[in-house]
Amino acid sequence: MMSFSNSLLRSHFLAVLIGFACVLLTSTVDAAAEVWGINEKVEGYRNLGRGSCQDSRGKMYTYLQRTVTFPDAVTCAQKECERFGNLEAYRGFEFSVGKRCTCLFDVDQAPVVPESDEQPYVGGSDGGNGEVYTTSSIPGTICFTNPGSRIEIKAAFTLFTSAAIFMLL
Repeated sequence: MMSFSNSLLRSHFLAVLIGFACVLLTSTVDAAAEVWGINEKVEGYRNLGRGSCQDSRGKMYTYLQRTVTFPDAVTCAQKECERFGNLEAYRGFEFSVGKRCTCLFDVDQAPVVPESDEQPYVGGSDGGNGEVYTTSSIPGTICFTNPGSRIEIKAAFTLFTSAAIFMLL
């Protein structure tokens, strides 16, 4: 009987310790997200967090990027990328720590834009296609999906898994 009681006490202690660690981890992640702008909200978009936007195969998208900087992600969306919002191939945008705004499109579907010597565009093509699924998780860029895009929220899954383990103990 004593062995069962000690085992139960150890399990309870371990469960409390794991719960405390989850709370600390959440607080640390929230603080870091605030510093890096990961929690920045842009009306009409979903912020997927740190990293380049990727499709379900891990491919990045064809992009257009103007060679000027923008003060924040809201301005990037409103002044630059929303002009493409009615295109079926438009997937969202990325905003970098260098204050660069990158509009994203399905593979080889970026619209033709008029060239300007004052504010030229650069572009590139990658194999991304369809809805934004996840991010590369590499620091330096924040991924914002176009309204209606599917999201994979890794942190929510991790928290759910931790809670399930906690309840089992």
